[in-house]
Amino acid sequence: KSVTKCSGGERQRVALARAFAYDPAILFFDEPLSAIDYKLRKTLEKELKDIHRESGKTFVYITHSLEEAMVMSDRIGVMRAGRLVQVGTPHDIYTAPKDKFVSEFMGDVNVIDVELDAAGELRGQTLNGHFVAPAIPPGFRKGHLVVRPEFVRIVSHPGETQNALAGTLYNEYALGSRIQYQVRVGEQVFTLERLRQQAYSGSRDDAVTIGWDARDSVLVSE
Repeated sequence: KSVTKCSGGERQRVALARAFAYDPAILFFDEPLSAIDYKLRKTLEKELKDIHRESGKTFVYITHSLEEAMVMSDRIGVMRAGRLVQVGTPHDIYTAPKDKFVSEFMGDVNVIDVELDAAGELRGQTLNGHFVAPAIPPGFRKGHLVVRPEFVRIVSHPGETQNALAGTLYNEYALGSRIQYQVRVGEQVFTLERLRQQAYSGSRDDAVTIGWDARDSVLVSE
């Protein structure tokens, strides 16, 4: 059977087999799964990860997909304008981004512009109120408080969390096993995610209070 008559997934498997025939020490992948449908792409991701483990070879994998990067990698390098701006494990890159660009590049995120006031507390630049972060770096004056959607929750009253904001439930989106919510707080929209079995029982346009704890946020620069 001619390779040109194979499906996209079969072609990728043939290309991988040809590459391994030369027994290289390093394999370079340039967005190999970008033109393949979702279900087959997930299958090939697992196959590539299994081959990587069994072969012990070094894979250099370029992708614009956050999900692929998180699934495939032992270490991730985030590039901006041709330069590596942060290198680390998937966990480190996701939970401890070095700046706003990395935090937003690695998936959905809530970003609050903050500055240090005269009392040494974090104050919102566009949102009213003060915020609590896990730690304020020496010399910090102005930056961004970053909170991932899975750490923001709808609470019964503000005292349940270290940081709380009043808003309106704007919309919800079913994502299979998860549900994503958008809450408007003034001019800003916050994103929350919950497992389906933890779904919010109210309705759109409800007045809600959202909150998160300091340990679940990161303070970053521009």
